[in-house]
Amino acid sequence: MEEKDDVLIGLADKTGALLMIDKKERELVRELLSMTLKSPSAREWISKKLGKEYVQIGVKLLKNMGGD
Repeated sequence: MEEKDDVLIGLADKTGALLMIDKKERELVRELLSMTLKSPSAREWISKKLGKEYVQIGVKLLKNMGGD
């Protein structure tokens, strides 16, 4: 039986396909998002590359993943 922290979490990619990530992958994504969103230049790059709403998507995703 899997422990709570080892359960795979589903995320949808841009095609709508469901992606499953494990605990270590979640930790990595959480840390990358945290570092990226703390950097003004990275936030600006995301805004220019993908659009301003993607910065807010990142903030929401990080919060939902238990980051700050």
